[in-house]
Amino acid sequence: MIELWAQYVEDFKEERSSQMSEWWEFLRTKRAEIPDKYQGQTITATYPEREGLGWFGDENKCRSIYDEVAAKVEDLKERERTNYQKFEDNADDIGEKLRQGPTKENVQALIDAGINSWAFYNLDPNHYTMLVDRGELTEENAEEWAEELEGYWSGNQPIDSRYHELMLMMSMITSNAMQAQQGGTGYGNEEMDFLRAFYDALEEDPSLEHMGVIGIPAKMDGDHLTDEEREHALGVLGDGLLALSDERLGGGYEDLPASVRSIVDGPDFSGVRSGGGYSHIHTDWMERAGYLDDLLSNSHEDFEGGAEFSTRMMDTISTSLIRIDALGNSDGSMSGLLDVATRNEDANYAVLTGEYPEGVEGDLPWTEETADNVTDRIIGQLYTHEWGDDGEAARGLTEWIEEFQNSDDPDKVDQGSEAFLALLETITDPEMHERLNETGHSVEDEEKDVTWENVSFTHLNPEIADSFADLFLNNIEVMENSVGFNFDEDAVGENDDPSIYDVDDEYLGDGKLILDPMTRLVFAEYIVGSEDAAARLEAASFFRTEEAASTYFNEYPPDVSEARDSGIFDALIDKAIEKEHQNRFDATNGAIDYKNQVTNNATDMVAAVFNEIPVPGISTASEIMKQGFKEVMSMDHIDAARDTSSDFSPIALDNRATLHAAIAVENSGEHTFGEDVDFLRDPDTGEISLDPHHWISEGGGTSFDSDAYQDALDSIYSELRDMKWPGAENELGSSVISDFSRFSSAGREALDSRT
Repeated sequence: MIELWAQYVEDFKEERSSQMSEWWEFLRTKRAEIPDKYQGQTITATYPEREGLGWFGDENKCRSIYDEVAAKVEDLKERERTNYQKFEDNADDIGEKLRQGPTKENVQALIDAGINSWAFYNLDPNHYTMLVDRGELTEENAEEWAEELEGYWSGNQPIDSRYHELMLMMSMITSNAMQAQQGGTGYGNEEMDFLRAFYDALEEDPSLEHMGVIGIPAKMDGDHLTDEEREHALGVLGDGLLALSDERLGGGYEDLPASVRSIVDGPDFSGVRSGGGYSHIHTDWMERAGYLDDLLSNSHEDFEGGAEFSTRMMDTISTSLIRIDALGNSDGSMSGLLDVATRNEDANYAVLTGEYPEGVEGDLPWTEETADNVTDRIIGQLYTHEWGDDGEAARGLTEWIEEFQNSDDPDKVDQGSEAFLALLETITDPEMHERLNETGHSVEDEEKDVTWENVSFTHLNPEIADSFADLFLNNIEVMENSVGFNFDEDAVGENDDPSIYDVDDEYLGDGKLILDPMTRLVFAEYIVGSEDAAARLEAASFFRTEEAASTYFNEYPPDVSEARDSGIFDALIDKAIEKEHQNRFDATNGAIDYKNQVTNNATDMVAAVFNEIPVPGISTASEIMKQGFKEVMSMDHIDAARDTSSDFSPIALDNRATLHAAIAVENSGEHTFGEDVDFLRDPDTGEISLDPHHWISEGGGTSFDSDAYQDALDSIYSELRDMKWPGAENELGSSVISDFSRFSSAGREALDSRT
């Protein structure tokens, strides 16, 4: 109980610390926004007084800042009160539980919180000695417990204290298994033997009408169990099955009850003659698979099944999807089972590569000779099925790779990168590419009043596209690497090799991948099949290009490699979006401008990130853009983007290099641009700003004025021609101006030469 209380205290302190950090950061930002005229003065509820109407003017700006700070104070006060009330409630709860003592419910609460294992023996030695010395973990008791619990689950015996005692003990056995699984510690032989005997007894129970363990969920239907009791019981049973299947705990696939294996192995059509019985057998299998889903979907979300069990499950699910599509069945249970199967990273690795990682026990459901064909079939069918959950469960096949690639464990890094390379090799194969790009499915877009025909698998299942976007951005150094591109000698830095590479995709170890440009482009094409994922890549490209530009135009001579790398990244995404745009344009007879939609969504994302990240000046622009890129990487789809397109036009994503050059020139003290450029200046600092939210239209206000923007750019470009770059002898017309074209075309021309 002290451990649980310590968790509550830590939660309270973390929330309070977070609120205070948020307050001081907010206050710092608002203080920086105070006009120079009032810097160092105390802004109060009455000082300075508002001047006229509207937002403009130093006094009105102070009033707006004060109102924002006052609102923030009230918000934080309310959140602080809520946090403290929760703290007091938890204290009362702990006190009450201590007064009640180690009741079954209180011990179960500790188990659910992940605090207790066998240590609960210390709470009441007389009552729980039987489990500590494990003298009661016998085959005979396993059979008796199974019989007793089945009576409760079927409604023959009303729920009483004995039921809670039995469930508590079963929970402890499975909780120990999960702790052993996660901590790499051993699992007792007595516990595994007990589980085998327990499930064998259930499997043979005649009251389950020859359904075995799979028949238990049906027995729980009715009003003899509450929804909470049913879910808890199913979860404990599901945890036990996952423990029983795990080779790491001393179990394995063959230890599972036969009724469970009959589902994982798939329906048996061997005795069916052509034209007879097919539908009946599949329907019966689907019903029983639904029961298995009831058991496993209620298991603890961090509990994994064994490698062989999980691999076989994914294989069977992929095969079942063909029949589900043909017969029009729901894929809900398949989605649930797939979600459980993909918890095991070793199984995911096997599906992607054709083999388990070194040291993993368990048999593969294919031979070495058929591995490539089987893995292609599994991946192809999982990805081209129209999932009811938009591919949420299917993304689990690759969701783990990013975590492994970023791990401190070299073995995990290798495993993640090898799996990523295997994924790319599979999905970029010409035959697979055609299959994934043309699924034969259509997608209705009610918002745009259009039906997309023969869509790609990522258009069909946008959750998979979002997972792929995570991988693309996580491997940015690989994606923008110049290996495999043809660059002119003038476009290559002093220490770069200008050779033309014919590269093969390869994993070099230590997390290093080499990918052919075409592999990268095809991968990007898949991602942009989803409008949301495409917007994420486009927004990420904006920040990556901004970061490169802020470095490129503040060094002389500029380092072309930075521009080249960001150019490759930008070009990959642009070409991918162009291709998807053309595909959709052709499919709708030009009715939809997909590229413009993606740009608008990306603009909203960029604006949302800019709203969160202050832009104090060019000296820290590179770091700001890096932070912006990280924000896009961590976005949960596009939920973070707000509709800010009214004051952040897509045109603001163009001609970025010109702005960076102008800021660099003014910062050098060599030149100040004329009145035409004032539109681009921060009204508080007077400096040319990278943040479009600082730009003011000619008529006042903050709405975007595209004409004024273009006039300002033209003016900058014209004045640059007549100036010298600070510290350089040659005219800007032959240095900075040429650098513009080099920066903007660095990756695009090279990619065009390959495609």
